[in-house]
Amino acid sequence: MRSSARTESVWAVAVAAALLLGAAPAGAEATIHARLDRLIRTYDVRPDLTWVETVVIDTTVMTQRGVRENERGSYTFYPKNQTLELAEAWVDQPDGERLYAGASARFTRPSEAAQNAPGFTSAETTTVLFPQVHEGSRTHALWRVTQTTPGLLGFNVEMLPPPEMPVGEASVTITAPADLPLHWASRGGFAVSEHTEAGRHIIAARIADTVADEPERNMVDETDFAPLFLATSLPELSELGAIYFRQSQPKAAPTPEIAALAARVAAGQTGLAAAQAVYDWVAANIRYVAVYMDPNDGWVPHPAADVLSRGYGDCKDHVVLMQAMLTSLGIRSEPALIEQGTRTQDLPLWIPQFNHVIVYLPDYGQFANPTNPYARFDSLDRLLAGRTVVLANEHGAVSRTAPARPQDNIYTMSADLTVAAGGHLAGISTIVPSANLEAAARAAVTQALSPRDLAERLLSATPEGGFGVFETSDPRDLTQPFRMTGRWHSPHAVTFDGGEAFFTVPVGLDLDPAAHLRALLTDNGKRRHALLTTARDYRWTTVLHLPEGVAAARLPHDVTFENDAGSYSAEYQRGGAGLRVIRRLVIGRALFSAAEDAALEALIYAALDDARAVLGLTRTP
Repeated sequence: MRSSARTESVWAVAVAAALLLGAAPAGAEATIHARLDRLIRTYDVRPDLTWVETVVIDTTVMTQRGVRENERGSYTFYPKNQTLELAEAWVDQPDGERLYAGASARFTRPSEAAQNAPGFTSAETTTVLFPQVHEGSRTHALWRVTQTTPGLLGFNVEMLPPPEMPVGEASVTITAPADLPLHWASRGGFAVSEHTEAGRHIIAARIADTVADEPERNMVDETDFAPLFLATSLPELSELGAIYFRQSQPKAAPTPEIAALAARVAAGQTGLAAAQAVYDWVAANIRYVAVYMDPNDGWVPHPAADVLSRGYGDCKDHVVLMQAMLTSLGIRSEPALIEQGTRTQDLPLWIPQFNHVIVYLPDYGQFANPTNPYARFDSLDRLLAGRTVVLANEHGAVSRTAPARPQDNIYTMSADLTVAAGGHLAGISTIVPSANLEAAARAAVTQALSPRDLAERLLSATPEGGFGVFETSDPRDLTQPFRMTGRWHSPHAVTFDGGEAFFTVPVGLDLDPAAHLRALLTDNGKRRHALLTTARDYRWTTVLHLPEGVAAARLPHDVTFENDAGSYSAEYQRGGAGLRVIRRLVIGRALFSAAEDAALEALIYAALDDARAVLGLTRTP
């Protein structure tokens, strides 16, 4: 299993920019670049749960982008337990001409993950390069894949027509022995039938004429709402945990070397303190590299001794080493299978639906994510909070991580700024995130070119601009809370016109200013799908010192706003030779339905409107 790549950081400038790109505003009509005319999948399942699948894909190309995205077709498979045949491939042109993709247009090579870190796999990909693809062309491919040995998790099917494309017809037909238990479920318009004929159980699901649904920014995963058909031979969700337990338990046996390491790391501590010490060591010393040389490697960890000797592994390997170390200290632990991402609803059927493994300490009721080298022992980020987990123990069990709450995601930014007589601005910003938010901050510092580069990229996005540098505690030391201090200055930040100057409260070195909230807005205040954000309690305090002969002539009005989404407040206080601005934003939960989005947008606009409020300075005799 591999950690999901669909994670969001609320901190880094690059990530904040990414949130603003690549998805349509709510209510926008989808641009159609290609139409999926037919997606037809058929399965012939054998008594031992091996199978033969035939896939027909017909696509009509409509734009130049559609040409680029559909000029080739591909299928990835494991040669160790699968065979693949491309039975047909051609292009039909608008004038009726048919062009075949011959042997010279077909290529089989190691899959992309086999070529570079963080993933290495023995999987191969066959690609067909369609000839003469233009706007109006219709591509056709027929693939046939044979599963030659039974899969570790039995037989499983997921049919999810791509929501971003209009679909003419999508169907899946499963033919299996009548005495083979199969379970299925559907959602969102699939018509499903089943019957028995000549000793064979036949399940057929079909959906037709779906419209394109262009993604919205920050929406939940498409599996939360899109039409979906699922089938499995597994009897229930907890069986996944039992299967994983049988495969992983022998790999978690502590060796003398592992036991000696655990004793040294624990340093005489016991219980939860010892578990935290082990977690910190694994997170800091085992780097993420996924090696899948066997088709079952996605669900089977490598032996803990191998993980330790190599110093790398994927999420399963981090957990299995931590388990072995904890076992040697007499501390119980279990792998916990979880989906790390933006899916917030359980699938309508218990197919294998997880992409990540974390560790669970049953004696303490605590989950921890040792794969993330920046995550503290007592933290779970928003993409792991409130998620269903399957505990890998002898019989398997289903549980859930705690939901995200504002009090678990507190961000504090304090700025002490001084305005010089000539308008030069200099200050110190101190940032203290709570444990759940530390991982993104630690990663932003570690992955930046330099502390100065990070600071100046942040400043370049502010109205005042400027130059500066960060000083931080050690971002890789998980034993200590993380703290950032930034020193910066900005020439001509405050410009006097005659005896007056007007400007907004300087943003300065703020990893998550109010302006980032714009990524959660829509162009018309209406969404089609639920939105996933971060439940948060953000606190900004700015003290502004004024030079002799300059006074605050105008302060914005204080703000108090509260609704079902949360609250926002702002106070503007005069004091001595300066002023203090205290702002606080609380977003009460992480998930908002489309109907609830209006309340969230009203809350966000309260913060954004106040962020643009203008201070007025005047020169005095």
